Amino acid sequence: MAEFRYIAFLSYSHRDRQIAEWLHRELETYRVPKRMIGTATLLGPVPARLHPIFKDREELSAAGSLNEAIKSALGSASALIVVCSPASAASPWVNEEIRNYKQLNGDARVFAVIAGGEPWASRVPGQEALECFPPAMRFVVDRDGTITDVPAEPIAADLRPEGDGKRLGKLKVVAGLIGVGLDELVRREAQRRQRRLRYAVAASLAGMTVTSGLAVTAVMARDEAREQRNDAQLQRTQADGLVEFMLTDLRKKLEPVGRLDVMDTVGRRALAYYLRQDPTKLDPDALGRRARALQLVAEVRNLRGDSEGALAAFRQAAGTTRELLARDPNNGQRIFDHAQSVFWVGYIAWQRGDLKTGREFFGQYLANAEKLAKLNPSNDAWNGEVGYANQSLGILELDDNQAEKALGYFNNGEGVWARLTERASDKREPSYNRAQMLAWKADAERRLLNHASALADRTREAAIYRSLLAADSADSKAKEGLAVAQLRTAQLQLETSLPREAMVTARSGLKEIQGLQARDPSNRLWQEIGVKAANATAEASMMAGDWSAAREANALALENAQRLVATDGSVLEWRTDCLLPARWMEIAVAVAAGRREAAQGLIARFRKDFTWNGGTKSADERFAWIMIDMLDGMELRAAGNEPAARARLQQAAQYLPAEPRLMDARLMGAAKYLQRTTRETGLPASAPADAGRVRYDVGAFLK
Repeated sequence: MAEFRYIAFLSYSHRDRQIAEWLHRELETYRVPKRMIGTATLLGPVPARLHPIFKDREELSAAGSLNEAIKSALGSASALIVVCSPASAASPWVNEEIRNYKQLNGDARVFAVIAGGEPWASRVPGQEALECFPPAMRFVVDRDGTITDVPAEPIAADLRPEGDGKRLGKLKVVAGLIGVGLDELVRREAQRRQRRLRYAVAASLAGMTVTSGLAVTAVMARDEAREQRNDAQLQRTQADGLVEFMLTDLRKKLEPVGRLDVMDTVGRRALAYYLRQDPTKLDPDALGRRARALQLVAEVRNLRGDSEGALAAFRQAAGTTRELLARDPNNGQRIFDHAQSVFWVGYIAWQRGDLKTGREFFGQYLANAEKLAKLNPSNDAWNGEVGYANQSLGILELDDNQAEKALGYFNNGEGVWARLTERASDKREPSYNRAQMLAWKADAERRLLNHASALADRTREAAIYRSLLAADSADSKAKEGLAVAQLRTAQLQLETSLPREAMVTARSGLKEIQGLQARDPSNRLWQEIGVKAANATAEASMMAGDWSAAREANALALENAQRLVATDGSVLEWRTDCLLPARWMEIAVAVAAGRREAAQGLIARFRKDFTWNGGTKSADERFAWIMIDMLDGMELRAAGNEPAARARLQQAAQYLPAEPRLMDARLMGAAKYLQRTTRETGLPASAPADAGRVRYDVGAFLK
C-alpha cells in the first residue's frame, strides 16, 4: 500500500453526505489492533491507521467528465469505496468515478457500502428506482473504459440495520482495506477491548435470485400441509426448525446481497405460520421466533418507505416481547429484548411526527432500561441503555418545545455517562457520550434563557474533548466536537452581551475546524461548521464594533456558504443556516460603511433569493428577516422616507413568533429593540416579559 498516496477514494452522491461523512470519520479514526499492525499481507504490511482517505470531488460538468485532480486522486488510491444508494445509482459523477477507477485498477479493490435501496433492483420490472448500484458497479469495465454487459460481483458491506449494521459493515470495509479476514479482525478487536463480541459472518450469495423466495414459499407450504397429518407434534417441530433456519441462517445469507423481496417473503411466511396460533400457548422459543419475524417484516417495510406498516409490525413485535417478559419478568435478556422493541415503536412514531406515541414508547424504553440497570448495576452496557433512553426522550421534548422537560432527561443522561466514564477502563466512548449529553443540556438551557448554565455546560463539554485530544491528538471526532462547542459558546456569549469574548471563542472554533479542513478540504460537514464559525465571528465583531474584522469574517462565510450551496442546492440547511445569515450580515456591513446604494441592492437581492411564505420557521430564519426589514427601515429613515421606514419596522414585528416559548435570546433582543422603536414611531408592539432577562443588543448592528 506504500506506493499509493491515499488508502482509499470515497465516492458518493451528495444526497448521501451524512452517511459518507460518518464512514469517512470512522475509517480515518479507526485504530487497527496493535497485534495486527505490521503483519504481512498481499497488500503489504498492515498500517496502524487508515489515513488519508480522499473524499468527495468538485462538481463534474454536464458531460460527466472528471477533472485532472480527481483522476489523479483515483490513480493514487489503493481502493475505491462507493456509498451505494438510489441517489448514487442515478449519479453520473459517481458512475464516472467507478468507471475510471476500474479502468485504471480493475475490479478487485472496489468496495460497495450499501446505505439504502436494493442491489440489482433494476432487474425487477417496476423496481428500477430502488437500484443502489451504479452501472459501472453492476458490470465489468474493459481496459479501454467501456462498461460492458458482463455482470460484475461487487464486494459489498451493508450498513443498514437489517443488514450488517454500521459496526460490522464498517469492519468489513476495514478488513478489505488492510487485506485481512473479517473474522480475524473482529477477533483481534474483541481481544483489544477485553470483552467477547457476538457476531455473524454472512455468506456471499451474489447469484441468488427470486427463485430463493419461491423455494422458501414452497418448502413452507409443504410443512404447512404436513401439519395436517396425524403426527402433529413431530410436524410442528419440523416447521419450527424451518422457521428458525429462515430467520437465522437464511437471513444471514440474504442480507449481504440486499434481497428485500426474498427477505420479505421469509418474514411474511414465518409470520403467517405464527399468526394462526394463540401466542399465550406458544413456548418462549416460538414466541422469540414470532417476534423476530415481526421485526424482519417491520424493518423491510421501513426500508421501503412504509413507515405506517413498519409501525404496526413493530407494535406487534413489542406485544410478543411483552408476553415473553410477562412469563419471566426478572430475565434480563427478556427485559432487554422488550426495551429494544418499544424503542423502535417510539422511534418510528417520532420519525413520523407522532410525538404522543413516541413519548409513550420512549417512556417504556426508559422504564425497561432502568429495570436492567437495577437488575445488574455492574453491567455497563445495560446502564448505557438508561443514558440512551433519557437522550431519546430529551430530544423528543426539545422537538416539542418542552425545553424544561428535555433538560430533566438530559441531566439524568449526563449523570449516567459521568458514572460510566468514571469506572470505564477505556474512557473514550462514555466520555464522548457524556460530552454530547452536555451539548444537549446546553441547548435546552439556551431555550430556557439560562445562559449561565448553558455556558458552564459548554465549557465542561469542551474540556472533555480536550482530554480526548490529549490522549489522541489525531482524534478528528473530538476536534470536530471541540470546534462546534466553541461555536455554540460564542453564540451564548453574544446573547449575554459579551461580544469581545465571543470574538475570541468563535475565532478559536474557526481555527480548529480550519485545521480539519486542511486535512480533508472535501469534507462538507467541516465546511458547514466552518461557515457557521465564520458567521459567529462576523456577528460578534459587529456587536463589538469591529467592522473591519466583521467584513473579513463575513467575506469568508459568504465565499464558503456560496460554494456549499453551489455543490448541492438541495441541502436546505446550507441555505437557511449558512448562506442566509451570511447574506443579512453582508447588508449590515454595507450599511455600517455608509454604502446605501449597495445596501439597497443587496436587500432587493435578498428578498428575491429568499422568500417568506409564513408557517413554521426556525429562529435563525425569523431573525434574519427581522434584521433585513430593520436594516431596510433604517436606510429608508436615513433617506427621509419616514412612512416607508415605519412600514418596514411594522413588517419586522410580524416575524416574531406568537408564542413566547418559541422566542430565543436573539428574537427577544429584536423584540426589545422594536419596542423601543415603537415608542419613537407610535407603532403598536410589545416585548415578551422574559425579554428583560436578555442583553442581546440588536441596536449594535443599526448604529
